[in-house]
Amino acid sequence: MRKFLFLTPIFVCSLLLFSCKNDKENSNDELPEEVTITENSDGSVSAEEIEPDPEIDEAVEDSIHIKEFIPSPDQYFYALEGEKAAVQVRVGDVDNLGFGFEEGFDPFCGKNTKVHSYPWEVDSTDYPGTDRIMVVSAYRRARSDGYTSRTLRAHTDPVAIAMKYEVPSIEIQKIVLQLMLDDFQAPVWGSSFQFYINEKRLIYVEPIINNLNQTGPTGKLVQVGILPEDFHLFETGEITISIDDPVNDAGDGFAIDFIQMLINPKQEYVCHGTITGVVYDEQNNPLTNVLVSANGLKDALTGSDGTFELLEVPVGMISVFANKKDYQPASENFELKREEKKEVTLILKQKEAEDESYLSEELNEKGFVNLYGILFDSGKDIPKAESESVLNELANYLRNNENIQIEIIGHTDSEGDDGYNRDLSQRRAASVKNWLSKQDLDTSPHIAIGKGESSPVASNDTEAGKALNRRVEVRIIR
Repeated sequence: MRKFLFLTPIFVCSLLLFSCKNDKENSNDELPEEVTITENSDGSVSAEEIEPDPEIDEAVEDSIHIKEFIPSPDQYFYALEGEKAAVQVRVGDVDNLGFGFEEGFDPFCGKNTKVHSYPWEVDSTDYPGTDRIMVVSAYRRARSDGYTSRTLRAHTDPVAIAMKYEVPSIEIQKIVLQLMLDDFQAPVWGSSFQFYINEKRLIYVEPIINNLNQTGPTGKLVQVGILPEDFHLFETGEITISIDDPVNDAGDGFAIDFIQMLINPKQEYVCHGTITGVVYDEQNNPLTNVLVSANGLKDALTGSDGTFELLEVPVGMISVFANKKDYQPASENFELKREEKKEVTLILKQKEAEDESYLSEELNEKGFVNLYGILFDSGKDIPKAESESVLNELANYLRNNENIQIEIIGHTDSEGDDGYNRDLSQRRAASVKNWLSKQDLDTSPHIAIGKGESSPVASNDTEAGKALNRRVEVRIIR
């Protein structure tokens, strides 16, 4: 008989301590660590220092220094060759954050939960990171939602969610993450969530989460497909999932009821729907070869008439994204119900110039920007002449922001040998840094690295996806 694998005490403690350590390092000295926050009649928020509560301090201390956490069967489920997948792991109980589900409610069938109250007490028997209010680590003093304005640090520090299981002995062909998310409201509060697995940022997951608007608060199942280039993260039998916004001062509180991982799902989902639509440009002309994806679970290319069809899309909160090189991506978000047929129309605008204002806006909001205007000949590492305008904009941005440190990251598609692609992307990133150094800029603080094909933003199965993966990324690291 196979044995269940649980988190070791040291592993759990290290996760919690890491989370608290990050928040402390990023703290703003202008605000006390413990404040009472009041929402005023005009919508503003005021904060005043309060005296530390010994009982609260003791509770926080206990929550950080957990001696041992052994999950009960309702907090951890693990099955090999089960009904749903070759490997199925779920952490967190399926109980709608402790509020429970109405009779007959199936959380895996895509229906919204009822609006519930807040805040609630953290239960030490819940799986670490689930069934608790978390507030983005960059929050300091901005206007905030009800969760944030009625709770205190360190009770609301973001906590990573760890999953352990036996090392898979099978070839991984498909991975789906099912996340029961609650009260994510990036469009309302201006947050920009980052999504990490084992410290690797999965940029293609982030737009799905950042389009959620779970005002209420209310919960919803969100299902996400993992790209093949990231399957290796799941091959060790241990993953850690982190969701946070360390960049924006946004008062966005959020919660996670459970996370389930399916490796090689055995059947198409019982609860699914169909999405059809058409993609136009701004002049109402149909666009062909646009990559359209629904949460990374189903994707298709538009035909010559701009139409697409996505069949048997798993239900839940869906973000349909349309991407084509030289155009700004467009998306539509909606709740897909069982056996529903949804029709969408998406308009792609010609991409704006990658000028300094564009760079500044993207970097300030997301902490990174993908640049497609820095071009190279095939197999070459010297920027083409037409790249100079974008390179000049990057140079201007660095002149006007002398105190920042950036990474210049080269990315390729999956064509060719992985080692060759990594070396080529490294040389291209170094070439960009070298170009900047010739513009009377001190580039010594900046880092040039190449990731080859390892960090895609789209599937490499199509030419449209490959074009999106060939890029130079600029990321702020300090």
